[in-house]
Amino acid sequence: MKGPTKVTVLMVMAGTLAAGCNESAGIEDATEAVDKIQAQKENIVSQFNDILLLEEEMQIELEEDLAENEAALFANREARVFTSLDERQSLLNDMNDAYLTLEIEHELLETVLENGGEEELPVNELSGLQDQAASLHNEVGTYIDQYQSELNTQESFFNDLGAEDADFEFLVNGIEAINDAQGDIRDQAHVVHEELKAAETAIAAVQANEQPDEETALHKEGS
Repeated sequence: MKGPTKVTVLMVMAGTLAAGCNESAGIEDATEAVDKIQAQKENIVSQFNDILLLEEEMQIELEEDLAENEAALFANREARVFTSLDERQSLLNDMNDAYLTLEIEHELLETVLENGGEEELPVNELSGLQDQAASLHNEVGTYIDQYQSELNTQESFFNDLGAEDADFEFLVNGIEAINDAQGDIRDQAHVVHEELKAAETAIAAVQANEQPDEETALHKEGS
C-alpha cells in the first residue's frame, strides 16, 4: 500500500494541521491572508489610478476657477479644486485602510510560516509573498504620508487664494511649490508601482501551488 500523498495546496486541506502546529496557523489562514493581500493590492491600484485622474482634472479646474477672477470662490470653498481635494482625500483614506489591512495580513503570514508545517504549506512561495507584502506595506505608507502632506498644503494654498492680499506672485509661487512636491510624490508612486508588480508576481507564485495537477492526482488515486 502506498503512503499518503503530500499535497502542497492552500485550499484543499481539511481537518487539523499536523501535530505541533499552532491552532491559529494553517492552510485556511494562509488562504485568507493571500486573498486579502491580493484584494488590497487591487484596491491600491484602483486608488492610484483614480488619484492620478483627479490630479489631471484638477489642473484644468484650477484654470477655470482662476478665470472667473472671483476670490470669494476660494474664500468660501466653492471653487472646483476643493471638490478635487475632498475626492482625493477620500481615496487616500481608502488607501490607508488597505495599508492597515496589508499590515495585518503580512503579519498573519509570518505567524503561519512560523507555526505551519513545511509539508502542508508552499513555504518558499508564502515566504516570498510575506516579504513582498511587508515591502509594499512600507512603501505605500511612505506614499500616504507624502500625499497627505501635499493635500494639506494644497488646501491651505487654495484657501489663501481667497485672501485680499493674494496677488499674482503668491499664485505663481504656490503653483511652483505644488509642482515641485508632485515630482517627489510621483517618484514615490513609481516605487509603489514596482512594488505592486512584484506583489502580483509573488501572489501568482503562491496561486500556482494552490491547485494540484489533476492528472497526477487521478493517477495516484487509481494506483
